[in-house]
Amino acid sequence: MRNLRSILVFHPALWGLVVLQSLVIALWIAIDPRISFQPTNIDHLLLAFGACFIVIAVICHKFPASGRPAIAERARLLAIGLIFMLAMFVGIRLLNYLTMSLAFPLADDLLDSWDKAIGIDWYAYASGLGRYPEMLTYIQLPYTLTIPAVTTLFMALVLFGAVERAKEFAALLYMGALVTVCVSGFFPAEAAMARHGDEHLFSVYGAQAGVYHMEALKTLREAKDIVLSFVDLPGLATFPSFHTIVGLLIVYAARDNIITLVPAGIWSAAMLLATPVYGGHYFIDLIAGFFVTAALASAYAMVKATPFEVPRMAATDVSS
Repeated sequence: MRNLRSILVFHPALWGLVVLQSLVIALWIAIDPRISFQPTNIDHLLLAFGACFIVIAVICHKFPASGRPAIAERARLLAIGLIFMLAMFVGIRLLNYLTMSLAFPLADDLLDSWDKAIGIDWYAYASGLGRYPEMLTYIQLPYTLTIPAVTTLFMALVLFGAVERAKEFAALLYMGALVTVCVSGFFPAEAAMARHGDEHLFSVYGAQAGVYHMEALKTLREAKDIVLSFVDLPGLATFPSFHTIVGLLIVYAARDNIITLVPAGIWSAAMLLATPVYGGHYFIDLIAGFFVTAALASAYAMVKATPFEVPRMAATDVSS
């Protein structure tokens, strides 16, 4: 008898969300006359999925659960977890563009007013940070390497035996991304850098800092024919800030060990310092990201503590 959850690795409800998300994307494309889909770069995606399935096959052959259960569990989580994260990022990116195609009124005025209401001066922060050019490379790097960082951390957690922590990290990352793209569709925004940036700031941070997504956002909002594909395109979510969610989850995943917590904290702090300028985020975006992370972590802990029985798959008992 094998427990269904041991095969799926992640909670069945999480896979259910992925399936539901996929159905929503397919239905949206089918009923919206403006939107079509072309499988551009699908060969790269199939190659990635194929590699993961090959890894799973090798793992199942080399590390049978009956012989080396601990190694088998880590290996299975590593392989299926990478498939889960690959599907997650692809689906979230498509959903992000679909929600932004709704073209709700731009929320820059609102978000900027919320910053001012809590006494935060975005321009003062950006110009003040720009006085330390020697540190800009060190804070920009974590911001640009978000996906490689979360993939590396997930793999490290699995390989060093933090199996439950790796599951928690991947699950919270997906739920955070899902909340981000769903909420941000109602609060589309150009960017704080587009609103407050001037010649001085762009000379310090670079011409594309905080506005690299502007052309894609404008095209998506104005186009009458929108073609989705697997081409790597910039994320368009502003409120809440997904980079903030990622940064906090990196620290949260490393909380058990001071040796991992310190570098995770330094990396995430650098990412958060960079997010307002290189991501073009308002500070209220970061604050919203904090509350989303706290809410999801609390909800996950509550679900984890609740007993849940899943079906067991019958297996033929062969006696010798």
